[in-house]
Amino acid sequence: MEFGTDQLNSFDTFTLDCWNNRVYYEGQEFPAGHFAAEILNYAGEVNGPLLERISTLTKLVSQTAKKGGKLLVKIKPLMQETVSWICTCPPFCYQDNQWQWRQFARAMDADQFELDRAELSEHLPLSFLSFSEHVLKILVAIYNFCLLTRAFEQKYLSGLEKRTESAFAEAAHNCFDEDVDFMDLQARMPFGEIEEFFSYPRLINGFSYIQDPNDKGRWITVQQVICKRLIDFYVFDLMNGLQHGHGPSRCRNCHRYFLTTTAHAPKYCDGIAPQNPAMTCRQYGAMMRQKEKNTEHPIYQLFATRTNTIRKHHQRGKIDGPLREAALRLAGEYRDKALLDRNYAADGYARDMELDHIYSEARKRLG
Repeated sequence: MEFGTDQLNSFDTFTLDCWNNRVYYEGQEFPAGHFAAEILNYAGEVNGPLLERISTLTKLVSQTAKKGGKLLVKIKPLMQETVSWICTCPPFCYQDNQWQWRQFARAMDADQFELDRAELSEHLPLSFLSFSEHVLKILVAIYNFCLLTRAFEQKYLSGLEKRTESAFAEAAHNCFDEDVDFMDLQARMPFGEIEEFFSYPRLINGFSYIQDPNDKGRWITVQQVICKRLIDFYVFDLMNGLQHGHGPSRCRNCHRYFLTTTAHAPKYCDGIAPQNPAMTCRQYGAMMRQKEKNTEHPIYQLFATRTNTIRKHHQRGKIDGPLREAALRLAGEYRDKALLDRNYAADGYARDMELDHIYSEARKRLG
């Protein structure tokens, strides 16, 4: 038996196999804390579109209880769009969601709706009601977890110099056990009573015996965690990650959340930089830091002054295009030579970077 292959995951059951600082879900391996960090990129802003979706669906389900199947035509496309969005979120994006779509089709079938409703007198059909409740609980769980965990990350984790198990434990204690503002935020959350945030998640804890993924000849005992509530799944993954020194962080470039797994506090993620798809945020951040350093370097300062003047002379018609390009290339060569040769930087660089000299040498190259 391999990791995650026997797990039964759906809209109301979430199972993780845990071993060391790794977790296994639907046959895939992740660092502990992966799901808790990734879901922060999906929702949680106060009065955001997810909160509006929860309110709208709650009203429509309530109205359907009164008016029957006539409102199915209105609620079906909204529910279909919602389920499609849920299937893009972790952990659902790692599931085979065919069962959920079969449940959706049954719950939204008009004929089945009326048959079920007739059997239940004036009550909502069980299939429609149970499916709608699961969908709404998922939305509320994502909203509540994101809202509170973003507040935790911003106030307590983002400023940590060392992101260790001990530092995370102290931050969690200060936030979840002592912070009056955090507790007040919990109390004021819309729909907070539906999917409550607890730092001690409610779960079924057991063990499973499986083959070591790195050595098929060796068997190991892993902790198996089953959550019947989605918010408990996220909270467990968050706390399990913190226990192993893994924590969510926010990229200073793209502003997406990502998981850190080392003690130092990186500023940038490894995702694609929005400014340049050929670079990661980490690479883009390093480039920008180097540019900031360069602006303070005397060699670069003189280079920037001269090249700006050359460009202005071209704009004002004092020099033509070919001379402009030749002069800029020559200035770049002098800059690179100065960076490699300290003696030249101290004695000859400033002299060669005089405009008259640059233009004279550039004209020679143009013939």
